[in-house]
Amino acid sequence: MIFLVLLAVTLVAMVGVTVWSAVADMRSAPPDEAADAAPPVPAPFEPETLEGVLARQLLDGEITGAQYRHEVQRLAERDADRHPLSLPYPE
Repeated sequence: MIFLVLLAVTLVAMVGVTVWSAVADMRSAPPDEAADAAPPVPAPFEPETLEGVLARQLLDGEITGAQYRHEVQRLAERDADRHPLSLPYPE
C-alpha cells in the first residue's frame, strides 16, 4: 500500500514539474514575429507510390471504390509474385 502511495506521489510530482517547466518556457519565449505574416501555402500533394496515386484518384473521384479495390488487389498480387514471402523452415 505504501508503495502505491509513493508511486502516485512520484508520478504527480513528475507531471507537476513537466507542466511547470512548460509554462515557464512559454512565458520566457520571445513573441513570434511570424504570427502576423500569412500562413505558408502548402505545396500540392505529389504521390510517390502507386498506392498514393490510386488513393488520390479515389479521393478526387476519378475512380470508383470498386475500381480502387480491384487495382489494389492486382498490385498486391503483382507484389506477391515479385517478392514472395519466404518463411524460415523449422529445424
